Amino acid sequence: MGVVLSLMKNKKIIPYGVLTAVLFLPLPSLGEEAAPEQQSELVQLKKLLEKQSGQLEMQKKELDAMRLRFDRLQDRLQSKPEAVLKPVAPSTAPRESVAAPRKAAVPAQPVGQAPERPRRPPDAALASEQRGVLTPSGTLIVEPSLQYTNSSVHRVALEGFTIVPALTIGRIEIEKVNRDTYGNALAVRYGITPRFEIETKIPYVSRADTTQARPLHTESEEDIIKSIKGEGLGDVELALRYQMNQGQGGWPFLVGNLRVKSHTGKSPFDVLVDNLGLQTELPTGSGFWGVQPSITMIVPSDPAVIFTNVSYLWNIERKLDERYGRIDPGDAVGINFGMGLALNEKASFSLAYDLNVIGKSKQNGETIPRSQTIKVGLLMLGYAYRLTPDVSVNVSIGAGLTADAPDMQLSVRMPTAVFSKAKSKR
Repeated sequence: MGVVLSLMKNKKIIPYGVLTAVLFLPLPSLGEEAAPEQQSELVQLKKLLEKQSGQLEMQKKELDAMRLRFDRLQDRLQSKPEAVLKPVAPSTAPRESVAAPRKAAVPAQPVGQAPERPRRPPDAALASEQRGVLTPSGTLIVEPSLQYTNSSVHRVALEGFTIVPALTIGRIEIEKVNRDTYGNALAVRYGITPRFEIETKIPYVSRADTTQARPLHTESEEDIIKSIKGEGLGDVELALRYQMNQGQGGWPFLVGNLRVKSHTGKSPFDVLVDNLGLQTELPTGSGFWGVQPSITMIVPSDPAVIFTNVSYLWNIERKLDERYGRIDPGDAVGINFGMGLALNEKASFSLAYDLNVIGKSKQNGETIPRSQTIKVGLLMLGYAYRLTPDVSVNVSIGAGLTADAPDMQLSVRMPTAVFSKAKSKR
């Protein structure tokens, strides 16, 4: 009875079966020592009581933790009932520029079963034009954009010959050509299914070339400055994108792209030339139809997203007038790779390298003399910020790393979700 009273004083809860066993134990008479069997049973009962008391303490701690979680959930329910009860719809803001995926609440999974992987690629804001996330089904996105490109070229023209490297007979002329291109475009894309989207892009191009020439070995020491301009509708584009897998089994997300470019802009063969054969205005288009298939691969690596894109541009041969004949511009092979990093839920940063190799052009089946393979390489830095759930701003700047690349390229895009079936249903 001393053990029982001691436990009751300590406010321990004693199971009914154990208490009954203790009360009905044959106790030794006063003045007599307990038998060894009874002492062994008392020791076992004491150990059992201590074990069950520890289990009760653990259950009490778990109950306190559950009560605390319940209180927190009740506070959230009272403060923001819509945030708790309403399902969160997928973001309709565009995903161009790379931010790493935002972490969403994961539903409870059965014990022993791995959580289901996402069926769509992570939200990314890529520095290049290639996007890695498709538009949600039933969502219409309008994207106005501005782009500025600047390039400068220094050329030395020699009309004559040299006897020795230090002695030149003839005319030497040094030229500096500065080219500014402004592009305004409006892109509209629509998600037909969760894995398929269509897009069209209408550009408006404004160009200006300034040539500053300084003839040497002549009496004149003044620079000759010539300016040529051109503006108008550019080449309209149509693009299709399809997500080919769900990124399961360790595979990256694969997105197939197909872009078709028209020749709606004024081509180089349509502009007027002067008596010297120089253009009097600048073209706003390439003058050829183009088809560009490509594939985009995205590898999530929290908190970053690694992406790459491989493309091939087929410039279709075109027959012009008798003076030019059939012109086949060179095809282009492109590769783009980089990484995007999420700074927070709204901002992201991306770094990418874009390289395009354009082959030699042909005229009437023959390679045009002095035609060269052109390599255009750009280092791209991108930044994206989500203003609202439906509007974001993407800014990217590119620096030319090859001789044929522009010196600088700056672009600003503002993707805006103007319609979504998911929102209209709610």
